[in-house]
Amino acid sequence: MDEPKSNHPAIACLGLTLVISTFISGWAPDGPWGSESFTRGLFGLVGGVLLYLAWYRHKFALWGVIPALSMWSNPHVSTRILAALGVALFFCSYLLGTVDSIPAPISLILLLCSLLILLTSAYAWFVFEGPLSDEEE
Repeated sequence: MDEPKSNHPAIACLGLTLVISTFISGWAPDGPWGSESFTRGLFGLVGGVLLYLAWYRHKFALWGVIPALSMWSNPHVSTRILAALGVALFFCSYLLGTVDSIPAPISLILLLCSLLILLTSAYAWFVFEGPLSDEEE
C-alpha cells in the first residue's frame, strides 16, 4: 500500500519564504499594534514554526511537534549534540543582545529556544544515562 505523498516540502518553502520576507521592509501592514516591523516579526515566527514542522515530518515521517524519546535513533550522542546546541544558542543570544542594530526580542527568542533545548537535553540525559535510566537494558 502506497503512503500518500506528504506536502512537507511545500510547507518548508512557505516557511522559508516567510522567514526571508522579514528582511524586506515596506511590505507588511502596520496591523492593530501600529508597527510594521512587529508584523514582519510575526511572519518570521510563523515561518520558523512551519520550517520546524516540515523538518519534523521529514525526520520522523509523521506530523508532530515534540519527538518522544523512544523515537531517538542514537540517544547518547544526540543528547550531547543537543546540549552543545543549547549552549551555543545561549551564547549567541547573549552576543545578539549586545548589538544595537538588532531588535532586542531576537535575543529573547533565542534565549528561550536555548533554554528549552537545554531542558530537553537534561531530561534525555536523566532518562538515558542518569538516575531515571532503566538498569535492565
